[in-house]
Amino acid sequence: MARKGWGLGVLLTLGLMGWQVGLLWLLSGGFGPRAEELGSQLAWDAVLLMPVAWAAVGCTHWLARRGGRDRTTVESAATLSLCFLLLLVSVATGRGLVQRQLARTPPPAATEGQPVSATPQAVTDESRFLCAAVAPDLSATPEQKDGGSLAEAAWAGVRDALVLQVPVFPLALLLLRRRSKPVMSGARAVVSPLALLVMVGASCAWESDGRRPAPGMSGLAEREGGCAPGARVRTYAVAAVPVDLPLNPQGDHVPRGLMYILEEDLPALQEREPQPLVLRANVGECLVLRFTNRLPTEPAALRIEGLRTTVRGSGQEGGFVPNTAVRPGQSLTYVLALPESPEAEGAYLLHDSGDGGEREARGLFGALLLEPAGSVYRGVATGEPLRDGSGWEALIDVPEGQDFREMALLYHAMGPPEVADVRSARGELLPLQDEMAGPFRPGAFGLNYRSQPYFEREESPEEEDARPAKARVAAPLLLRSYLGEPVKLRVLNAGNAEFHVHHLHGWRKGQRAKQVPASAFEAPHLLSPGSGITLATSGSGDFPTATGNFIVHCHLPNHSAGGEQFYWRVFDSPQPRLAPLHGAGSTGTAD
Repeated sequence: MARKGWGLGVLLTLGLMGWQVGLLWLLSGGFGPRAEELGSQLAWDAVLLMPVAWAAVGCTHWLARRGGRDRTTVESAATLSLCFLLLLVSVATGRGLVQRQLARTPPPAATEGQPVSATPQAVTDESRFLCAAVAPDLSATPEQKDGGSLAEAAWAGVRDALVLQVPVFPLALLLLRRRSKPVMSGARAVVSPLALLVMVGASCAWESDGRRPAPGMSGLAEREGGCAPGARVRTYAVAAVPVDLPLNPQGDHVPRGLMYILEEDLPALQEREPQPLVLRANVGECLVLRFTNRLPTEPAALRIEGLRTTVRGSGQEGGFVPNTAVRPGQSLTYVLALPESPEAEGAYLLHDSGDGGEREARGLFGALLLEPAGSVYRGVATGEPLRDGSGWEALIDVPEGQDFREMALLYHAMGPPEVADVRSARGELLPLQDEMAGPFRPGAFGLNYRSQPYFEREESPEEEDARPAKARVAAPLLLRSYLGEPVKLRVLNAGNAEFHVHHLHGWRKGQRAKQVPASAFEAPHLLSPGSGITLATSGSGDFPTATGNFIVHCHLPNHSAGGEQFYWRVFDSPQPRLAPLHGAGSTGTAD
C-alpha cells in the first residue's frame, strides 16, 4: 500500500506540473520562456508539491480505513482533492508568513555616497516557488504586503492553492479509476508514467523565438499589463545610484550627483564616463522595466512621461501610488504596452518626479526612444548590433524605410545659482557670474551630463597642475556623422523646471557653409520642461551641407555661457570608431 501511495503521489505531482505548463502556454498566447528558464521554477514547485501530494494520499487512505466501508472511486477522488487543498493552503500560508518576515528585515547600512545593494534577504519573484510557473504575481510578495497581516498571508495562500486545485479532482479520479482495474503488465506500468513525463517535457520545450521575459513576469502579467499576446517582450533592469558627475576636461563636477543605470553596468560605474540612461524599444513591443532604488539614504522614483504604464510593487507606506518614490532597496516593475502607431516614434522622458525636482536636477533622468517597428540597433563605434539597445547614439536599421543615425540630446539645468552644487576639481564652488540676464553659476547648464562653461578661471597653470590626482574628468560632448547621412536628433528637456531653446547653427565655426534656406532642422526650438522633439534630416541636400564643426547650443541667455554649447562634427572620409550607415552616401568605414 505504501508503494502504491508513493506512486500515486508522483503521478499526481507530474500531472500538476503539466497543468501549470499548459496554463502558462494558454495565458501567454502560445509564447513562454524556454525550458531552461522554466526548469528552476518547476523544480521549486515539485519540491513542494511532492510531499503535499504524498501526504494527501496518506490522508485519504487513513480516512478510508477509519470509515469502515469501501468508498467509491468518486468519493476517494473527492477526499483526496479536499485533503490536498487543506494541506496546500496551510503550506502556502506558512510561506507567506516567512516572506513577510524576510521583508521586514532592514537593508544593510551603506557608506554615505556609495550605492547600496538590494536587500539580500528579499524574496525575489524567481524564488516564489508556489505556482511560480503560472503566475508568481498571484501571491503576496514582500513588496506588495510588507508588514501584511496573517489574514493577508492566508488569503494569498488560498488564491495560489485554488489555481493548482483545479485539476486535482479530475486527475485523482483518473488515477484511482485506473488503479481499480486489473494490475497492468510491467511494461505498461512503466510506459504510462513515462508517457506523462514525455508530455510534460514536450510542453516545456515548445518552440520560442528567443524573447526573454522579464524576471518574474509571465504571460499572465503581460496580459494584465495590457500587452498584446505574442508581442515581443523587451526588458531592462534599471537602478538609481549616487555618482560624482564629471562635467568637462577641467574637472568641474557635481559631487552629489545621481543617475539611472542598467544593473549590468553597475560594476563598471567608476571606470566609465557617466551618460544619461537612454533606452530603446520598437513601437508595438511590450516593455518591462525593473526599477530598483540603490541610493543609500534617499528615496527615488522612475516616471515615464507620455506612455501608459502598469506598475507592480510597493511605494509609500500603505500601498503604491503611481509616480511616487520608493525607499532604498525597494523595487518596482513597470509594464508598458507600447503603442503600435508609427506616429508614436520619438523620445520620452524618464525622470524622478518627487522632491520638488531636486533629485532630477542632480542627474536623475534619462530617455526612452521608440523606434520604427522591427528596427535593429547597431553601435556607432563598430557597426555591430548593440547588446542591450542602450546609449545616447546608435545606428538604426529600419526594415521598411530609411536607415538613420540617431543621437539623443538631453538639455538640463542643475538648479538656480543658490542651490546648484557645481564644484571645481579642487572642490570649490564655481564662482557666480552676473550678466544682463541675471546671475548664474557656470556649469549649472548642461547637455548629456556635460557642461563647458565660458568664464575667466582664476587658477594659474601651476594650480591647474596641482589638481587632486583622483579628480575625474570628462571629454566634451561631440556629435559626429558623415556627410550625406540621414540623421535623427531626439531632443529632450530634462532636469529641473527650466526652459531651453535647442538651436543648431547652419554655419561652421569661423565660416559660413553653403548658403541654403534655413530648415526646421536648423531653426530654434523651444523645449518646455519634460517635452521632447525629433528633428530629422534626409541626408540629401539639407543640413549638413558641408564638413566641419557646427555649433549646437541653447539660445536662452546665460545657458550657452553657463555650459550648453557643443559641436557637431561632420566628416567626408573614414574615421576611427565611427561606423557608417549601410547604404548611406558616406565613404566612411569602421576601424
